Amino acid sequence: MHRIRELRIAQKLSQQELATKLGIDRSTVAKWETGAHSPRTNKLRQLAKVLNCSLEELLPNR
Repeated sequence: MHRIRELRIAQKLSQQELATKLGIDRSTVAKWETGAHSPRTNKLRQLAKVLNCSLEELLPNR
């Protein structure tokens, strides 16, 4: 999910700042960015709002 990293950097947020806004641990953001884990459905809308993007932009290309 390298797209999350790109969008986070475009918003000038650190992993810690994004994690704080989402109420999660920084390591969770790191795992999303490396593709080790994907965001849970309940976090996707919040993530899209914080990153100022659509849900579609967060989903991997199929």
